[in-house]
Amino acid sequence: MKKLILLSAFFLTAVVLKAQPTSDEVSLIQSAYGMEKRAIVEQYMKLTDTEAAGFWKVYEEYETARKAYGKKRVDMIVEYANNYANLTDDKAKEIVKNSLANQTSFTKLQQSTYAKMCKVISPKRAAQFTQLETYLETVIRLNIWDDIPFIGELDDKRKN
Repeated sequence: MKKLILLSAFFLTAVVLKAQPTSDEVSLIQSAYGMEKRAIVEQYMKLTDTEAAGFWKVYEEYETARKAYGKKRVDMIVEYANNYANLTDDKAKEIVKNSLANQTSFTKLQQSTYAKMCKVISPKRAAQFTQLETYLETVIRLNIWDDIPFIGELDDKRKN
C-alpha cells in the first residue's frame, strides 16, 4: 500500500515541479490530486457504510482547506524562485515568516480535522486517517524540497 501511495504522490509532485505553475495549473493539479487522493483514502480506510457518511463530509471540508494551504505553499515556492538570484534579508525574512505561518495554520487544520473525525468515526480510525494524511504530506514535501535549491547552493555550484 505504501508503495502505491508513494508512487502516486511522487507522480503528482513531479507534475507540479515541471515548471512554475500558473493559478489555473495549480487548480488543475490540485483537482487531479484530490481525485487520486480520495481513491487512496478509500482503499486505505475501508470505511463501513456507517462510517462513510460522516467521514466524507469532514474529509471534503478538510480537502477544501488543505488545497488552499497547498496553493499558498506553491505561491511561496514561486516567490522564492523569482527572488532566488537577488534574495535580500528582508525578502528572506518575509518568505520564512509566511511559510511558518502557513505551516502553523495547516497544523491547526489537521488538529481540528482529527477532532471532527473522532466524532464521526472512532479516535483510532481518525488516527488512521491522520497517519495516512501525514505520510502523504511528508512524501510530497520531501519531493518538492528535493528540487528546491538551498539559499546560495546555485552560487556555490557556479563557482566550482
